[in-house]
Amino acid sequence: MRRLWTTAMLAVVLSGTTALQAGDKNLSAILRGNYTTSSKIFFSPNAATEELRNQYFELEGVLGFGVELRYQWPGESFFFTLSADYLSKVREQEQFVAFAGPQTRYPVVDGFFLIPVEFGVHTYIPLGSETVRFSMGGGVSVYYGERIFRVADVDVAMQNRPIGVGIHIASGFEYRLVSGILLRGDMKFRDPELKTVSRYTQAETTYDGNRLSFPLNDISGRINVNGMTFSLGVVVEIL
Repeated sequence: MRRLWTTAMLAVVLSGTTALQAGDKNLSAILRGNYTTSSKIFFSPNAATEELRNQYFELEGVLGFGVELRYQWPGESFFFTLSADYLSKVREQEQFVAFAGPQTRYPVVDGFFLIPVEFGVHTYIPLGSETVRFSMGGGVSVYYGERIFRVADVDVAMQNRPIGVGIHIASGFEYRLVSGILLRGDMKFRDPELKTVSRYTQAETTYDGNRLSFPLNDISGRINVNGMTFSLGVVVEIL
């Protein structure tokens, strides 16, 4: 990942003085949809053994949406971005649960939501085209997220507010549809990881005639969204 980061920043420096390829508007807004290939939730990140710490289940196909503001430096090919995304994925299934007493099948919902806020520096790659443009770059990211977990009809409540910091690397293309409006696609790599602490909101419940008691100790977890993110959106040039 360090090599990718170095390559992206080097490209910004080397092509930062390249002439603007198309248009004379510097401020743009982007609305996009996202698809992230994979993510993981680790069950016991604080366990005593490495084997238990590395136990996880995978959630594939994480969907989301995002908004972005972009400012292109006048007369130059590099631009700055400030964006926020919302990603969420849950798994719903019936499984055996037994905190106390015999095992019984209950519906279980497990997943997460994640909000990355990112600042980036990117540059257009000179192609000599006013219709199609490619860019690359990267930046810093701040992540906030929560674990989504429910057994039967009892949810957990977060006991901490996990914040993560990292970097991202991105490449993208734009296709000018009409004056002031472009279609943009991006491929982004980021590796956010958050440790969560949650607790059941009640001590017991009755579900389908069965009484289920819950432990009231803290539940630790770790969210890792390690997949590649692909996005497609519309760029509107404002000023």
